Amino acid sequence: LEESDRWRLRSPSLLVLGFGTQFLDAELDGLPDLIVANGHIDDYGGQEPLEMQPQYYRNVGRRFAEWPAARLGPFFTRKYLGRGLALIDYNRDGREDFVVSHIGAKAALVENRSANPGHFLAVDLVATRSARDGFATRVTVEAGRFRRVRQLVAGSGYQASNERQLVFGLGKHERIDRLTVRWPSGKEEVYEGLAVDRRVKLVELRGLW
Repeated sequence: LEESDRWRLRSPSLLVLGFGTQFLDAELDGLPDLIVANGHIDDYGGQEPLEMQPQYYRNVGRRFAEWPAARLGPFFTRKYLGRGLALIDYNRDGREDFVVSHIGAKAALVENRSANPGHFLAVDLVATRSARDGFATRVTVEAGRFRRVRQLVAGSGYQASNERQLVFGLGKHERIDRLTVRWPSGKEEVYEGLAVDRRVKLVELRGLW
């Protein structure tokens, strides 16, 4: 099903060639934004650009809006041969940062400095009855009428694997009413009344650490 037009992604992506692509909730408002590393595969002698600017699409609810590079910082104003893109919260502030690999240039570590971020919960998973990495584990977070479902996956895009965690942007919600974990083994665990703005480790059948 082709949905790029409905989400306003088709037009701004026509003149670039995307490789690394990741969803991340930059402002922790509960709406996943989109980052794309661009760069061509061949030099056509000026007919098309070889190096290209990366793009950030902000989720504004039922559509994406391409954010101007000048508002995002110096990384987005430059052109690269972008390839792999992976998420990592390297400074442990709850806001996911990212790393981009380039052809002919050093990799870039880009820090997420979004102002006034919402609340969050970062979840590390350790399986005991399934493969230890916990891949394919599904976590559901509920706070009032707010509900988000995330699944831990092994492959995260072109030549990339994200940090093995699930980050939930919660917006203004100051407490999690219910967190449900369904492990690949089929076991299901439920936790209620969790505090936010922290990182937790969930160990299969051994509880929250």
